[in-house]
Amino acid sequence: MSAALALRLPRTRLGVVGATLLAAAAGAGLGIVLAPDAPDPRRDDAAPRVGLASGVARLPLPAGWEPLRRRSSLPGLRNATAVRGVHSVVALDIRPPEDPSLLPAGVVAASAGALPAPQLRRLDGRSAWRYEIAGGRPNTRLVALAVPTTGGVVTIACEADAVAIRRAAEECEGAIATLRLDGASGLVPAPETAARIVLPATVDRLNRQRSSGRRALAATRRPRGRSGAARRLAGAYATAADRLRPLAAGEARRVTVALDELAREHRALAAASLRRDPASARRAGAAIKEGERRLEPLLAAVSRGGAQASAPSAG
Repeated sequence: MSAALALRLPRTRLGVVGATLLAAAAGAGLGIVLAPDAPDPRRDDAAPRVGLASGVARLPLPAGWEPLRRRSSLPGLRNATAVRGVHSVVALDIRPPEDPSLLPAGVVAASAGALPAPQLRRLDGRSAWRYEIAGGRPNTRLVALAVPTTGGVVTIACEADAVAIRRAAEECEGAIATLRLDGASGLVPAPETAARIVLPATVDRLNRQRSSGRRALAATRRPRGRSGAARRLAGAYATAADRLRPLAAGEARRVTVALDELAREHRALAAASLRRDPASARRAGAAIKEGERRLEPLLAAVSRGGAQASAPSAG
């Protein structure tokens, strides 16, 4: 198995570099990379900010909005910044994606399985998925707008009495006009978008592990040494699949399947090496080569945002 075997990420309008998998690392094509273990910049002990000024997002308060100097109490957004709008209570939030819906996982949980299909909204040059769910108080509704960016997902959520939710939603949508991004670009939401945001960091980590594992395979002919190197490679592919799986929808699901298959074939290579079975080792090596060839266009599809036909229509 050659260490030079390459998987390529495409070049897109956001500048996803057409480098090999082994050179794609920096995530330069997707702006700010969100490493899986990066600290959440919102989680600090300081008083809530006026508006949102966290990570790549800057959201000055629109006219008539007032800071509440506390964290939000809206369903699933209890660590977000809380402000009061003209017609609603508002939560402002930015974080790495936690769900294919682009909403924080807490909001998804609060919907109790009743999360509606999103509406695609195009608002003053920004694209967002719009959701409306039950509010945290009786007879209230909550409108949440998830704005994906290469540096995370900005969520603006407005809660109001049911009779006032339309005005509250208009207020919430109007706030997006003030959103500014620093070192990141907006994305058009699609089923693949959550996975797309974390893909550069995931691929970067896989690159490093893949490179060292291939060197170890090439450096020894001892069965136990080759088996150990193949097992480590299997773990690297499995970890990448595990990172993407909670975010995977649309074409991204096929990426996790392909990564799982590569993990399985590397485990087969490890077993064949340990029992000194060259025929089985050759078959596993051929399957790995073919699996990486199939993975390449799948990575390209997610990097480009997936199939446009699978995205919800504008509402």
